[in-house]
Formats: sequence, structure tokens, C-alpha cells
Amino acid sequence: MLAPDSPPRLYDADGDITKTWYIDYRIWNTDKGAFVRKRYEGMNKYKTLAERRRVAKKKMAEIKELLAAGYTAGEAPVADIGIDGRTATVKDAVEFVLRQKERPGRVGERHGEDYQRLLNRLKDFALAAMPLLLVKPGHVLAFMQHLEKRVIEAKSYNSYRDTLSAVFNFLVKLEVVERNPVRGVERRKVVASDKHQPYTEAQRQLITAEVQRQNDGQLLLFISFIYYCFIRSGGELRLLRVRDIQAETVRVPGGTAKNSKAEHVAIPRQLEALIQANGLRDYPGDYYVFTKTSKPGTVPVGKNWFARRHRTLLDAVGISGEHTVYGYKHTGAVNLYLATKDIELVRRHCRHAHAGITATYLRGLGAMHDGKHLDQMPDF
Repeated sequence: MLAPDSPPRLYDADGDITKTWYIDYRIWNTDKGAFVRKRYEGMNKYKTLAERRRVAKKKMAEIKELLAAGYTAGEAPVADIGIDGRTATVKDAVEFVLRQKERPGRVGERHGEDYQRLLNRLKDFALAAMPLLLVKPGHVLAFMQHLEKRVIEAKSYNSYRDTLSAVFNFLVKLEVVERNPVRGVERRKVVASDKHQPYTEAQRQLITAEVQRQNDGQLLLFISFIYYCFIRSGGELRLLRVRDIQAETVRVPGGTAKNSKAEHVAIPRQLEALIQANGLRDYPGDYYVFTKTSKPGTVPVGKNWFARRHRTLLDAVGISGEHTVYGYKHTGAVNLYLATKDIELVRRHCRHAHAGITATYLRGLGAMHDGKHLDQMPDF
């Protein structure tokens, strides 16, 4: 694909928001067979300098990305883009966006799974074969209602809805389609769940004793990473590689992190002892830490591999209810706060954006309260 001879430029009137700002760029017009000039002025509806600069910066990045990906103007299809909006189906669109997102430097392993799960669900529904240009909000709603009949919870419902919306948003930016029909379908309200309850100290002792009795060193190692480093079990820890276990920290790559940002968490001495005992740093850097062979290798365990083993472990010690592998993250956070009363330390280790999130999180777990201070209130 030809590239324009000049990059996009932002004309911001030297920061004067009383004047019209615009982004000037050149794109290839498939009808004319030449580059033509275009202007984007959408940032002018924002009335503060900060907001206008934020939107302008975001749009500049989008335009550069789309030009690099083969963005064009005109009606004639461009073969090397990989999709023709006039004939493509919803299934074609999801597969196309998945290929774009999986390119080096883009979404990464964890997030690519969302698109694959959506494809698997679409197999059972007529929306998959529907041409993009015919899809309306009612068709999307019918698909979501179809999923609801499978008794999926609100969180999963929203995940499928948001992934399909991301597909259409990507196509709108490329001007493959003009609108996103998913925007007309509301997300479901997610009610706080009792799942993932933290474990009491008595329960933790029972679990530790049983996993040692079963001599299941891999399960103990998996639990320990969650408990000591607050790493999420599914997308983050399951896909952890040897290279991410560094000298003093564990690096959670952006491709697997929940917030898509690469961050480091410190390794406590107890976990460091397990890392050294298992010789984890001695394996090739691109190996996954957790595999079905119980040692680092080239293929990670499946999504429910440890969940099933852990449920068997809990059954063996008589622990039932809303307890999961994820609960060790909550257990570790509660214990760290109770031991240190340092909310900033807990915030950093949880990788929260600010302490307010951490305070809400700890209150929800029952670890942060005013306790005996309330007893000082005068009698009524």
C-alpha cells in the first residue's frame, strides 16, 4: 500500500479554543487512484483546552494507525485490506479484526481469546452469516438474548456484547461500515458476587497441609503466585512465561494484564524460595511457567486446568461455598493490609490506579473498617 508523502498534522490555533482546530491528512482514494486531502474537525465540540487536546491526540493516533493498516477513501475495494464491507458477514468481520489484533505489538494472547470465544458462540446463531450492512441493533439484541438462554451471567453477557462492539468500532474507524449497531444494545447490570471469598487462616492451614500431603507442588506454586503477588489466575498467571520472573519482580505483560498495561510486582521472600526450589529461572525465557507436564514448557495449561484440581482439593478438606482459586488474591491482600496497615503498599501490589480503589476493595472484603473507634461515640 502506498504511503502519503506527508504525515497527518494537527492545526490547533496555538491552543486557542475559540478557533477551529483540525487534523489535515492525505489518504489514497481508490476511485481516483491518487492521494486526496481530508480534514477531521470532531474535536471542536469539546469546550475545554484539556478535553480538546485529549481528543485531538487520540484521533491523531487513530489516523496514523489506520493509514498504516491500509485506510482508504472511495468506493472501490482495496484487495490487501482483507475485508470488503459490501459482501462481508459478521463472522468474516470478527475473523478479520482478530487477525489485525493479533499482529505483533497489538492485543496479545489474553485479549485474543475474547474474539475466539465470540466466534465460537456465533457458530450457533444466524447472525454469523448476516451481511455487515444489514445488521441492526435488533439483530444484535436477538443474539444476546440467545446467549442469555444459555444461562450466562451478566458479566459474561457484557463481555460478549463489548467484544462484538469492539469489532464494529474497528470497522467504523476503517470506514468499512458507517455505524456500530451494538451501541443500541445496553449492557447488563452486574450484581456484586459472593464468589472468590477470601480464606480464613484456619482454612488456609487446612489447604496448605492437604496440598503438601498430596505432594502437588505445581498447584502449591500456582496458589503461591496468586497469594504472594496478587496475580490474577486466568489470563495473567496461566500465561506467565519464564522471562517474566525477573530478579526481584514478576512482570505482568500488557498482553495478558487485565488493564493491558505491563507492570511489575515485587517477589516476597516466601515466593522467591519456591521459585528457586523449582529452578524456574533456569528454563528458556519463552517457556510458559505452568504446563501439563508440571514444569515449564511450550504449551500452557488450559483455562480450567487448575480450577478443577483446586475444587478437588477443597472437597478433600471439606470447604464448600463460594471459594475459588481467585480467592487467594483476596486472601493475600487482606493479610498484607492487616499485617502492615499500609494501604499504599497494598495499592501498589494490587496494581490499582489510586488508593480509593484499594480502600473500596478492602472494605468489600471486610478488612478495612473503623472497628473499635466507633465505640467512642457518645451515648444517645
